[in-house]
Amino acid sequence: MLFEKKYLSWLFIFFGLVFALDNFNVLRLHWALYIILAGLLFLLVYFLKRELTFFLLPGVMLTVYGFLFMYCALSQWQNMSLLWPVLFLAPGLGFMLLYFLQKRETYFLVPGGLLLLFGLLFFLRRLTVIKYWPLLLMGIGIALLIRHHVTKT
Repeated sequence: MLFEKKYLSWLFIFFGLVFALDNFNVLRLHWALYIILAGLLFLLVYFLKRELTFFLLPGVMLTVYGFLFMYCALSQWQNMSLLWPVLFLAPGLGFMLLYFLQKRETYFLVPGGLLLLFGLLFFLRRLTVIKYWPLLLMGIGIALLIRHHVTKT
């Protein structure tokens, strides 16, 4: 069986314990910490059993999003207008880790690279030098269409 029941059992026990401690005011956790803990737990399962690759991507995403949300919640959400490109970077990082930690399959590399590229471009879009990057995207699109049309005929 690819996914052993013992991992699911430990997930339920862990989250049950954390929620019980929070409900009985033994341990008060910020809501974003639950997202971080879930992500770290997914990553732990992946690193304990490497063939469970489907835990890596949500583990990375939840951990990064949890830290983003924790920071934004502590700073009154005013920085989210600048940090929203992290929403692209987190899955991009997850796909790239899948690519580098697994069999280097291009179906992980392409979406990972694109998401990282878009995240970085959205972060850098405020710089005047990079303000013309959408023209580059349109040029690439036009070149791909021309190439497709030429190879089709």
